[in-house]
Amino acid sequence: MSQLYLQRFEYRAATKSEFDQAWGTALQTFARTGNWGGVESGVRHIKTYGTPWGGYALLEVDDADAFARYQLHHAMSYGHMAQVTFEPLFDLDAALASRVREAKA
Repeated sequence: MSQLYLQRFEYRAATKSEFDQAWGTALQTFARTGNWGGVESGVRHIKTYGTPWGGYALLEVDDADAFARYQLHHAMSYGHMAQVTFEPLFDLDAALASRVREAKA
């Protein structure tokens, strides 16, 4: 069974050249593997959302070892450039659907 995660990245202060170099690494990683963490399978990138301060990536994980490698890649490749966190998600709409139906009745 897979688990959804919301990855949050918030940029740290850096020079433009450091920033560009980190994004160059990230883009090469994504081009090679289809995700920001460089794993071949076990973590599926769904979508990335940008903000002025960083952004979010929505991931589906079905292999804990692959997710560990994904997180390690971030720590070693981008940790100096961004504060990165991972939050497990669940479908709150589905979890509360019966209560919404009861409230409508």
